Amino acid sequence: MDTATLSQHFETLEEHGYCIIENAIEQDLIEEVRETVARLETELNVQPRGNRAEGFATKRMYNLLGKDQAFWKLPIHGNVLPFPEYLLDDECILSGTTCMHIGPGEVHQGLHSDDGLVSVKRPRIPFMVTTVWAFTDFTDENGATRIVPGSHKFDHEPRKGEKIEHIAAEMKAGSVLIVNGGTWHCGGANTTKDQWRLGISVQYCQGYLRQQQNQYYSLSPDDVRAMPKRLAALCGFGLYKGIMGHVDGASPGRFLGASDVDEVAYAAMRTKNGVAES
Repeated sequence: MDTATLSQHFETLEEHGYCIIENAIEQDLIEEVRETVARLETELNVQPRGNRAEGFATKRMYNLLGKDQAFWKLPIHGNVLPFPEYLLDDECILSGTTCMHIGPGEVHQGLHSDDGLVSVKRPRIPFMVTTVWAFTDFTDENGATRIVPGSHKFDHEPRKGEKIEHIAAEMKAGSVLIVNGGTWHCGGANTTKDQWRLGISVQYCQGYLRQQQNQYYSLSPDDVRAMPKRLAALCGFGLYKGIMGHVDGASPGRFLGASDVDEVAYAAMRTKNGVAES
């Protein structure tokens, strides 16, 4: 993505709290992920969880990085990673990876913000960034994500019974929706008879926050050692700013033999500008 296009998307994010990146995903990756999801849903006998938040006709899978290496390509994808790095910082970490396969008959999820548990007065800086990857077309009829433009600037979270206009973030397969963690959104209702809407959420958070999905227990040591350096760091196996997250003065990666994220605490305390200090 060229610098001018990236800047335009950043401006849209600042103003509306979301943007859509079209043609962000390569066709071979689309096909690989579709095949992987279909296989895992069968092998793991994935069924709807039967509640309003997770859905009554939606097949969900969490902690995707530990399920198949096909998903490793998503969090560090060059067309997407610049957005959480821009809204958070370049030492943000991965909060979670979730597959959301919305089936016919699914109901409207209910508006929420993904950083709603953060007890800091709104409006506020973004504490989370959610990226929603479209592996099928997202339409108003099949449950496209619903968005309240500009809601990241609101001074409150959604209130029960509050009526507010929201729009469908319609997009073609291969597109990615970028959402400020404070922006109100939700899964839409799937009113079709036979269409399944396949999306994957890759969420990032500030490096000093607790991750929504526990990366340490969902990934094997072999996985961590095999990961690209950037992905292992995103999962929290390095140190935030050269300090936070250490085990007896060293990064978690050191104890797993992951040399790429082997750090000693306080050896290089990184400032906001990424400058190492002794």
